[in-house]
Amino acid sequence: MNQSYSVKAILRTDKKRVDGSCPIHYRITIDKKTLKLPSGEYEFESNWNKKDGFVKGSKTSQVNCLLDSQISAFKDYLRQQKSLGNIISIDLMKSYYSKEDKESFDSCFDKFCVKKFKELSPGTQQHYRLLKKRVLEFKPNLKVQDIDLKFIENLDAFLREKSVITDAGLFNRHKNMKTFIRFAIKEKLLNYNPYEDFKMPRCKQKFDHITSNELRKLQNLILTGRKNETGLGQTLDMFLFSCYTGMRYSDVQKLKWSNINNMKYITMDTQKTKSKLIMPLPDLAIKIIMRYKKFKIENVFPYRSNPCLNRNLKEIAALSGINKEITFHMARHTYATILANNNVNPFHIAKLMTHSNLKQTMTYVNSSVSALEASVSKISEFS
Repeated sequence: MNQSYSVKAILRTDKKRVDGSCPIHYRITIDKKTLKLPSGEYEFESNWNKKDGFVKGSKTSQVNCLLDSQISAFKDYLRQQKSLGNIISIDLMKSYYSKEDKESFDSCFDKFCVKKFKELSPGTQQHYRLLKKRVLEFKPNLKVQDIDLKFIENLDAFLREKSVITDAGLFNRHKNMKTFIRFAIKEKLLNYNPYEDFKMPRCKQKFDHITSNELRKLQNLILTGRKNETGLGQTLDMFLFSCYTGMRYSDVQKLKWSNINNMKYITMDTQKTKSKLIMPLPDLAIKIIMRYKKFKIENVFPYRSNPCLNRNLKEIAALSGINKEITFHMARHTYATILANNNVNPFHIAKLMTHSNLKQTMTYVNSSVSALEASVSKISEFS
């Protein structure tokens, strides 16, 4: 049976996105029946060569090479099936594409995220989305089986060169990639974990906090008459509230009045660890939230994104005369350090911080230099 077929890349102008770009599809025609399969790439109509089915410009560009490679793969498969005496059809190509798609990093990572995200906070979910974005920037249409030690090494170089990335950011990209690879091995898409032979980048955790003197400067700061007085005031209140309670940004942001019992303590499930938090409310924390009672909304504080808070805190630090870059998470470290400096039992600190491991808590206790000095100075044998 003499069957005819053709494969060409086309721009789907009928599926134009909000930004004006259109998806590139592969149009496969077999005996006058047509199938259109997405390539995962997008392009603007003005940049598309309709006649040749390529992006205008160099034919050796990344996208054009990708299109050419996939078109060749489709044609090779059709040619192979014909040589074996098989009847080629649209359904056959759908089946072939479905298998290809199952092995693609893009679709496999999405499947992984559906399962993984059930146990992750929105902030951590965003780290995985960023990983996917970076991997596909490095190698569009990556197949899972192509992930080996060389790929991980090249990805590492790409991440370091692509943009300014902190040690913590680089460490997190690799940590999340390792988690995905373990999933791929479980799904039998990989039989080897390249991270067994890859040296992970070091990530020295910083436990910066603000001192008692700096805390007093923030407490005494007057923002009346300042530009963006309301926004800066809300940021300062949320930061100080975290200093007094040790609560993470995500928990401060989702704190509801229903979580506050008789203005004495907070009970809630923490967003990051899903553990139960029972937090006594200090007087200064109560004074802050009482200012927000008048708004009569479900949440205690109005919504402010973490980046917005950190931008405001940079300005607040300058206004307070604090020569230090303050981030919102430093409030949590400040709370733990204050407790450690006041010789609070480490087990109690762990409970208040909702730490699952006392080792996390001991970081604050051991880093409390003033507490160590005070302990040593009390020993008569050393005096």
